[in-house]
Amino acid sequence: MIVSLCAGVPIVNAEVVDWTSPTTQFLNSVSMVSAEDGWAVGNNGTIIRWNGTDWSTVTSPTLLGFSDVFMVSGDDGWAVGYDVIRWDGTEWSTVTDPATWYLYSVFMVGADDGWAVGSGGTIIRWNGTDWSTVTSPTTAKLWSVFMVSGDDGWAVGYGTMIHWDGTEWNNVTIPAAADPVSVSMVSADDGWAVGPCDAIRWDGTEWSTVTNPTTAGLYSVFMVSADDGWAVGGYGKIMHWDGTDWSTMTSPTGWHLWSVSMVSADDGWAVGEGGTILHWDGTVWIIPEFPTAILVPLLISVTLVAVILARTASKKRRRPSWPS
Repeated sequence: MIVSLCAGVPIVNAEVVDWTSPTTQFLNSVSMVSAEDGWAVGNNGTIIRWNGTDWSTVTSPTLLGFSDVFMVSGDDGWAVGYDVIRWDGTEWSTVTDPATWYLYSVFMVGADDGWAVGSGGTIIRWNGTDWSTVTSPTTAKLWSVFMVSGDDGWAVGYGTMIHWDGTEWNNVTIPAAADPVSVSMVSADDGWAVGPCDAIRWDGTEWSTVTNPTTAGLYSVFMVSADDGWAVGGYGKIMHWDGTDWSTMTSPTGWHLWSVSMVSADDGWAVGEGGTILHWDGTVWIIPEFPTAILVPLLISVTLVAVILARTASKKRRRPSWPS
């Protein structure tokens, strides 16, 4: 009975993998240090770490949600959301910051120079000792920040793009329909931003719309090089840039994907709703059949159903036949 019931459970991915997701919490961001070291953060203070073999839960200093994580090295990293926290190689701890709004994105130029942005046009900067508020040219919600260098950086929000020139942040004109929520730069003269409506590209002079074949919203973009980039979004959508066109890639999930981070052209990760974790092995995107947190309750439920059905069948067999 149990075998027949289990046979009816859909298997998401035919390829067996030896790692699982340790959480069912929404994972909002992933940042890889190397093929053997990476982090993801999400709702309710969730922090998980990749050690080259498996993902595991790491103690968080808060139960409040995180929207983004950025690793400078294996011994230095940051995560932001309701709080700002820092990894020192041993533990995550809360760091004082001046932001009064929720922070959506963090990007570190180095251990002594970093930026975070958020609601209300909030911009704060790390100088190696403290976070301080920086004048913002907008009050729009800023979803993503990416620094090319200490003197060149970009931040985006719905209908908004701002640029850091080493001295101040200024508004930048973008195509009218663009609502970027993620930005990734290859160089000072080449970069991309994606959102619910469009993918737009920077050519060193202006931002322009580039055709992409999806109508699903894109929530995160990561450029490996000018000829290799990835974007993920709604309903498991995965897009790849080959230097000429964006194309749709086969996705093993229907969950929304919030973040993608590549180690190299042959190694990358994407995370999203329900504790979803996907891995790019250079050929296909792979997902575990079921996260451990989902599989165990599922097997228990299946077993209980099997027992109940077996008892019901037994009672029916023992019931006497009344004469007509």
